[in-house]
Amino acid sequence: MKKITLFLFTITLITFKTTAQESKFKFGVQAGLTYSSFRGYESFIDEDPGFSYLFGISAQYKLNESLSLRADLDYDRKTQTSKGEGAYISNVSYDRYSIKTTNYLNYITLPIMLKFSFTRNKSFYINGGPYLGYLLKSGWKYKTSGIQNSDENLEDTKYRKSMDFGVSAGFGKEFKLNDNHNIYIELRENLGLTDIAKPAMPTDQSMKTNSLNLIAGFTF
Repeated sequence: MKKITLFLFTITLITFKTTAQESKFKFGVQAGLTYSSFRGYESFIDEDPGFSYLFGISAQYKLNESLSLRADLDYDRKTQTSKGEGAYISNVSYDRYSIKTTNYLNYITLPIMLKFSFTRNKSFYINGGPYLGYLLKSGWKYKTSGIQNSDENLEDTKYRKSMDFGVSAGFGKEFKLNDNHNIYIELRENLGLTDIAKPAMPTDQSMKTNSLNLIAGFTF
């Protein structure tokens, strides 16, 4: 039984390798950092872009030696932060404490891009195209430290639209490991074009996303 299993496993590996060599398709996994901000509205506090993360899978189809069609499917967390101070006043004391807030939006994003590889060995590339994002959850996290230490998470998904649409453009480099496997590093900008704020938001103002990704991935 073990010999049969080993034989079938070996045949599967050989078949997969042969198919991968002949196929114009490539698949991959990727992960990276997200540096994001939200624009188009006035805030009552000073907000700064926030760092977060993304991870997902990719697929690309080779059109010719230089051009490929690429699609990613990522879990993408976008954040924006702010810091401030508060005061706790009692009959006998006056104490200050720090407050950190994080505004977050968690998306499943699907960018579909045309990829152009250049230089002699086709190791550098640029890509660009539209993306579609589906909102999973959004909200605010509040963290205070000092005399009042607390963590609070307030969800506001109902005040956001489910779909986000925008354009993505990136620049990257691939490092060839062998005929079928590469690793790559890419810097990608994502510009949201959709107003994701529902009219029911307290401010009745627009809100659009913007993010910069640093992505590392492995293709096979």
